[in-house]
Amino acid sequence: MTRLPVKPGERLPVKPGERLPAQPGERLARDRVVGFTFDGRSVQGYEGDTVASALYASGQRTFSRSFKYHRRRGLLCCAGQCPNCIVAVDGAPGARACTEPIREGMRVEHLNASPTLEFDAMRAVDVVGSSLTPPGFYYKTFIRPRKLWPVYEKVLRHAAGLGRVARRHTDRAWRTEYRRRHADVLVVGGGVAGLRAAASAAELGADVVLVDEGPQPGGAAAQDGRHLTAGPLEEQAIAAGVEILTGATALGYFDGIVPVWQGRTLHQVRAQQHVFATGTIEQPLVFSGNDMPGVMLSGCARRLAALYAVKPGHRAVVATTSDRGLEAAISLHEIGVEVAAVADLRQQSGVAAETLRKLGIEVLPGHAVVEAQGRKAVQKATLAPVDARAPSSERAFDCDLVVISGGFVPCTSLLCQAGAKTRYDPERGHFVLGELPAHVHAAGEVAGAEDAESSGKLAGLEAAHLIGMGDLSSRQEADELRAR
Repeated sequence: MTRLPVKPGERLPVKPGERLPAQPGERLARDRVVGFTFDGRSVQGYEGDTVASALYASGQRTFSRSFKYHRRRGLLCCAGQCPNCIVAVDGAPGARACTEPIREGMRVEHLNASPTLEFDAMRAVDVVGSSLTPPGFYYKTFIRPRKLWPVYEKVLRHAAGLGRVARRHTDRAWRTEYRRRHADVLVVGGGVAGLRAAASAAELGADVVLVDEGPQPGGAAAQDGRHLTAGPLEEQAIAAGVEILTGATALGYFDGIVPVWQGRTLHQVRAQQHVFATGTIEQPLVFSGNDMPGVMLSGCARRLAALYAVKPGHRAVVATTSDRGLEAAISLHEIGVEVAAVADLRQQSGVAAETLRKLGIEVLPGHAVVEAQGRKAVQKATLAPVDARAPSSERAFDCDLVVISGGFVPCTSLLCQAGAKTRYDPERGHFVLGELPAHVHAAGEVAGAEDAESSGKLAGLEAAHLIGMGDLSSRQEADELRAR
């Protein structure tokens, strides 16, 4: 194995996070500092930071422990789509650190580790007894004698779970509120497609509610340089009378009712028409050590830098199956991260690969990351050809960051609950949307649309037309968009 060391006289920094200069479209108010505690330690961030971005900027790499083997978990998606950064906030478990905004004096605590997050006694299950505790071992080991099952169950129940809910209502640090809302159109997703759909329906006279998980709308556009596109669309939607719920999560679809959790308020939203602009979910790559801190999706690295001005690492290895990963490598280089190598599973790469080579970054077509190594976080990544048969073809790179991108799949969970059908597309290698109910519309990337704005506008017009709004010109416009 050929091991490529760091440059002479240079050492990998201990702390991975540091603030970048002001970024275009960042969500920070740098003139307002916010203080909170994490496991009793004082941490400071800027207004607009999430718990995860503030902690990462302070050097925190481990955010939680895995459910069973108590392995270290770091930031992976930074979009609320994985369980890696679940914490307790003011005594309430289940908060996602990557979407939870920081507040002055808030108390954040880790979950699923004892006595501390850094030293977890249950880690011995993996270090010492992993061979004795394979997946599902408890279904085979603790069957007999049956009389002892209550004892086994008590131990297993205490070992499982993520946090504890206060038993007494008076012990809870905060209260929840309940709100009912009736609307003509509900739009889930505040990216370019969702904002355009909401504005189009509202401009025809519809009462529109838009729900977005982020602290402000924008979606993917906010992290890849298209914030100048999302901003005017948000202003247009507000001017048209759209009610925008930010920091809000649509929990499901139940006979026309969508429960929405926002901060400490549960909204019960009933609408006649539903537009889902939920985008796509980035997929990870499978290799040894892909769960350790320092391994993150390309979207996570770009969000940290673009939205929160946090440098995700100092020396990175990028592994990808598409141009999205190559674009992420270019973005990392632009913010001062040294990109040691880029492994592209494809044998032939496009224009982005040539751009990387001109920047002096080594691009390895037909290569994959096969292992990430490190004690508390990533320290080395090993790359190899996808058709390699000899260990001598492997190459190791010192790094403190491994950025991966295994492609994107449509986020169709809410759509399926609403009655949508999916079908498998063998060319794309994942399920795509098929038939939709009359009251359900899809817009943007979740629908496979290349032009998010046009797709959103069509969905908004169709939703408004189905409840009797609009005129001949709007229907002709919808026909033109549909014919494209």
